[in-house]
Amino acid sequence: MKKLNCLFLLVATILVSSCGYFKKQEEPLDESKLVCFMAIDGKDTAWLSIDTSHKLINGYFRMSYGGEKVMDGQVKGEIKGDTLKAHYDFKVNKVDKWYRNPVAFLQREGKLLMGVGEINMIWGSPFFNDKVPIDYDKGRFIFDRITCP
Repeated sequence: MKKLNCLFLLVATILVSSCGYFKKQEEPLDESKLVCFMAIDGKDTAWLSIDTSHKLINGYFRMSYGGEKVMDGQVKGEIKGDTLKAHYDFKVNKVDKWYRNPVAFLQREGKLLMGVGEINMIWGSPFFNDKVPIDYDKGRFIFDRITCP
């Protein structure tokens, strides 16, 4: 009977301790690893701040079109070499509806170039078409690194 109780206690302990393992852990941004960028194109402005302390990045992205249309939200993705590819989950003018778009940035000569690419919908989510290269020369925003506020 003692062996059965010990076995039950061992299994119960493993199950209880493993429940926390499978929960998605959100890590806060490490401000010491925070990198910030800003781009201006005429009356339009964009800000990007990303946490670079991990391979998977988490950050904030905001675009303001003439001050009338403001899109702000979170970027999550990964950096491979000199390219950052992420999903941008955002709201427009703080209306309580979320949108998602893929975004891509290329680091070139100390700047980040925002790319333009063909988007396909896969299971209701937008992704860049892997068969069509992203064009970083046609992007509107060229980001300069700035000091984070």
